[in-house]
Amino acid sequence: MGMAQQAKIKTKNKKSKNLKRFILFLLLGITFFNIGSTLWTLKDKYFSANYWQRFPSLEKTYLNSQYVNKHPVGWVPDEAIEAYAGGAFIKGINPVYVLPDTPPLGKYLIGLSAVIFNNENTIILICSILSLALLYYLGYQIFNSELLALISPFLLSFEPFFKNQLVYAPLLDIIQLVFLLSAFIFFNKALASKKSWLFILLANIFVGFFISTKFFITGLTIEAAFGIVLLIRRDWRRLLELILTFPISVIILLLSYIRVFAFGYHFNKFLGIQKWVFLYHRSQLVLPFSIWPLILFNKWYVWYGKKSVISDPQWLLTWPAVTLLTIATAGLGVFRKIKINENLWVLISWALFYFAFFSFGQITSRYFVILIPVLYIISICGVVSLYKFIKR
Repeated sequence: MGMAQQAKIKTKNKKSKNLKRFILFLLLGITFFNIGSTLWTLKDKYFSANYWQRFPSLEKTYLNSQYVNKHPVGWVPDEAIEAYAGGAFIKGINPVYVLPDTPPLGKYLIGLSAVIFNNENTIILICSILSLALLYYLGYQIFNSELLALISPFLLSFEPFFKNQLVYAPLLDIIQLVFLLSAFIFFNKALASKKSWLFILLANIFVGFFISTKFFITGLTIEAAFGIVLLIRRDWRRLLELILTFPISVIILLLSYIRVFAFGYHFNKFLGIQKWVFLYHRSQLVLPFSIWPLILFNKWYVWYGKKSVISDPQWLLTWPAVTLLTIATAGLGVFRKIKINENLWVLISWALFYFAFFSFGQITSRYFVILIPVLYIISICGVVSLYKFIKR
């Protein structure tokens, strides 16, 4: 190879690196602009320090809400009650008295935010930024490419449901997303590490945080995804480690109710609370398969009001696109038309279990806060793998 040809190759590689660097900075800049512009309109909400001054009015709102009165003056949104619950839990109220349909960990975090920052919404801002960072890291584990890994958080920053987690704060969904992504990251590390037990333990700790934030049964979809991947690998050692460390998730759920036990509740009473939570959510097992019309066609089958089918203003074409791409990627991977690494199989398995679980009852777009970001990674990997297959 002549000197001139080597110089051309070096120049070409340098241009390619510069172009890649430019695209990276462009995607990163737009992502930060999308979040920053939303925050700018909400600067008073996020950068004020007056939670405890407002707490008496939050308490009054709660006492006049539909959660306490059969005939409330008006319908109080969930975020207002979550804001009150955070402070009330920190003050020592029994968690079963306020929003007992979900475990208390997320509300304690809201209360901790109020204690540290005198602002209940700061935890939501932290979790929003963390979720974007963790989504990037999870993508990098799979793609081993900074550019491909950045596409998912870039696209997520445009999603109305993600921005609305900042607008209608504090809600628990974005907190749960942080725990879910962390569990996936540590499990993927376990697949590649000789000291797998440590990372599987950490994965189950975050599963524990996950089930201690909202409905605990959804945590089974994560464990099922972990288990199916290890079964396919016939990785009996890691499967045993997963089974042996799973109780830590349950212990974390128990610890989130420690204030309940302090009020003299025995373990059988705790089980009664969990049974009530389960029965409460089982009562929502109406309108089966309504998840599919909503995510694919923006047809939301509701259980209230005169209209049985309405549209969701947060819906975008990305929802059916990533759903269909995920199903296609899973199918092509099963029939070995494209190569899928085991780190992605964890996400695919979880997404399919999640779709199956919520096909049995009613659905709202808030359940997609933890789903759509994962579908982004699967879809991008599917498109890249299909491109390589066609090119080959």
